[in-house]
Amino acid sequence: MQRTPTEPPPYQIHHYPASLIDSRTLGNGQRLTLRPVLPQDCLLIGELMLGLSPAARRQRFHGAFKLSAQRLVQMSCIDYTHQLALVVTAQIDGTERVIADARYCVGNNGTAEFGLVVDEQWQRRGIGAWALGSLQQAACAAGLSALKGAVQSSNTAMLALAQHCGFGCTDDPEDDQQVSVEVQLGSVRAAARRPQRRVAAWWAHAAFMLQAPPAPRFAP
Repeated sequence: MQRTPTEPPPYQIHHYPASLIDSRTLGNGQRLTLRPVLPQDCLLIGELMLGLSPAARRQRFHGAFKLSAQRLVQMSCIDYTHQLALVVTAQIDGTERVIADARYCVGNNGTAEFGLVVDEQWQRRGIGAWALGSLQQAACAAGLSALKGAVQSSNTAMLALAQHCGFGCTDDPEDDQQVSVEVQLGSVRAAARRPQRRVAAWWAHAAFMLQAPPAPRFAP
């Protein structure tokens, strides 16, 4: 079937950065996986965002209360070059859930804007620091010079996390409700080569799914 001129080409993953897959186990025995996003995560990301409180959504998206279906597809179908997104997943009652999302988008002069959100029920367990640290290491390995972002001044938890991860925080001279955060990646040491973890089974499943990703379905 021939596509119409206005129909976008089908999404294809040219290089999935499997080396970024990581895992850890919380003190209660819950095992978590950190990995680059997949197209199949579209609905899972939507569930994560819908589960946030209105205040948390405003803090992450600076006023955008609801994400459209198109925006969720864009968040899960990325090129891994100009954009990178990492998700943290957990198995809950036999079902995979996305409990955190960390991403950056490359801008000018070798810098990138980043964003981070963690399910409020999973906060204060080191997940945000893990995801943000992994994002920094990936950006450093990609040759970027800095990660930066804008955080609402009322978001004290995010500001504390940014400082913990080495970001400098300065008041935005044009908006007293925002704080500019930035870290120079030259000061971030490249991560030492990690021992191989037991991700082979997960990666085999992901590789199969990448061959023919199903089209996301949304309720009308």
